[in-house]
Amino acid sequence: MDRRSFLKYTLAAGSAALVSQAFPKKVVAVHKTSGNLSSGRFLNAFYYRAHMYTMVPKHIREDLKWMADAGTDAVTIAILEQDFDAAFENVEFICNEAAKLGMSVIAVPSRWGGIVAGSPKVPSVFTTQNPQTWVLRKDGTPVNTPVTGRISSIHYEETFDFVIRSLDKLYKNWDIKGIIWDELKTLKVDYSPKALEIMGPNPTEAQQLQANVDFYSRVNKYLKTHYPDKTTSMFIYSNLSDEIVDKMAETQYLDYYGCDGRPWRVEDGGKAENPGKMLVGHVGQRFIDAAKARNKKSLFLIENHNLANADIPLLEKRMPELMQMDIDQLIYYYYPRNIEDPDRLMAIMKRELKAFKK
Repeated sequence: MDRRSFLKYTLAAGSAALVSQAFPKKVVAVHKTSGNLSSGRFLNAFYYRAHMYTMVPKHIREDLKWMADAGTDAVTIAILEQDFDAAFENVEFICNEAAKLGMSVIAVPSRWGGIVAGSPKVPSVFTTQNPQTWVLRKDGTPVNTPVTGRISSIHYEETFDFVIRSLDKLYKNWDIKGIIWDELKTLKVDYSPKALEIMGPNPTEAQQLQANVDFYSRVNKYLKTHYPDKTTSMFIYSNLSDEIVDKMAETQYLDYYGCDGRPWRVEDGGKAENPGKMLVGHVGQRFIDAAKARNKKSLFLIENHNLANADIPLLEKRMPELMQMDIDQLIYYYYPRNIEDPDRLMAIMKRELKAFKK
């Protein structure tokens, strides 16, 4: 019996009607996309790390009420490998409180194996403990990112097994509606021994992209087989090449596909985390078109974090235009990190987001 089942069993022990709950894995026929897609536009709030150590119930309830008032359908939290041991009750509390307001909870697998983004910027425990899985450069040295360290290669079965085990823990512990694969970190050519064994001595970007499609299609298939009512989403940088945009849209058993970026046009200027990483205009439209062409729904994540006051007018100017784009799932950061005037920013966000569902 897993921890969630144990807690529910124990709490019910004093009642006259004690019911024991198990978690059988229901296997059903699998389709390439889920039947559990939202029938309308879906508004999602990235609520990153509210449950990390300090968690004041009153504050959580106030936050969730703000989101619900803005028309938010789902609250997305970032789940680290460590959270399965260190944040069980905190995540449970958010799930319960969100449900009271009619919102579901979605999870972002964060920094698992170093293969995806999420929050916070920390190394993966799995990757640290399994150096045989590290992604290598052509010269044989490990790829070492400046903020999260090493990355595990998706070509190793150990990496796949770790992700699957972690997803099982996720769904057995908490009432989570779906998962989001956040900014894949394995798109560049991998020269690890297993990668070279599979792709040959001179691997290409095209081969590595196909490996990513295959890896996430396989993981998503597992999810759709064992947890058929859960949604699967993926987004990558909006400024990536047409080749990458179109190729990753081929990922199977994926409900939503899209990108993240600033909510204005490239020609507007402003500060972006990467040059040209914008949503409005042709850059973002490519993802909507790629998703629709492959029977998927579109997804945009508004990067309203790490935003200087000088760029708030750009956000305010282009948000109405963004709301008019054919976006199926729109995600925003709720009171995100590194903002000079967070209250001013979120007041604008709430006003503009209310137009999304109209």
